[in-house]
Amino acid sequence: MRVIHSGHSLTDPIVPVLDMMVAAAGQQEARSRVIDRSTTPGSPMDWRWDHRNEYMPDARHDIADYDMLVLTERAPLSNTVQWHDSENMALKWFSHAWNEGNKGAGARTILYATWVHTDSGPDFDNPYDDPDGHLTFRERLPLEMERWQIIADEVNENRPDGSAPLRVIPGPLIMAAAHDAIAAGTAPGLNKIEDLFLDTIHLNAQGSYLIALAHVAVIYGFDPRNLTNFPVRVEAPDPATADWMKQLVHDVLKDYPDAAYAPS
Repeated sequence: MRVIHSGHSLTDPIVPVLDMMVAAAGQQEARSRVIDRSTTPGSPMDWRWDHRNEYMPDARHDIADYDMLVLTERAPLSNTVQWHDSENMALKWFSHAWNEGNKGAGARTILYATWVHTDSGPDFDNPYDDPDGHLTFRERLPLEMERWQIIADEVNENRPDGSAPLRVIPGPLIMAAAHDAIAAGTAPGLNKIEDLFLDTIHLNAQGSYLIALAHVAVIYGFDPRNLTNFPVRVEAPDPATADWMKQLVHDVLKDYPDAAYAPS
């Protein structure tokens, strides 16, 4: 499968980990895989639509070369959708991929839903006047997921006739489950949600591993619990932490219909 990821800095650390996971799976997908990035830091969907990527493959103009588009919006949505027409832009990207992707045979689209700042709350600096900035990270995750769901529902209700449904990688649901398990003391090797982050929003190696597991499950239909405990050349969590992450991702995805998770 030839996949292109259109996004920003919350996309960048996922792609190399995902590539190694698919390679380690040792199936047909590994032998024929193409996993490319088309990213611009901080960019919303409309900016990426209007500005060709001069340094990487371009997810709009080069979509004929791909079978799958993984698309995300600027995070957080609470301070993006009202300015960037996110629902209609997602539908525009989806329709373009379906009509022009795979040399006109149609490329499917997956929406990569992301999260919010871990330091959100009453003492949050809030430099961009985020309307949800006074709420804590955990309080905001379901609100953020609702906004992603609105985008997904809008696309699926208006997608071109005959097109395959938009699927969703539910990052806020995974982060909420991880947060609760860490708080309950049931996440091996993790003491606080910040242990998954480089800063207040960007993932470190452990966080990238967690979210890459969700990508490999939704994009390729792999059961993350069956993946080897780590591909070489990429930093990995300890085996106990990795196994816990695999089970968490499996549990979240099987209860979320729009992931269309049916592991092989």
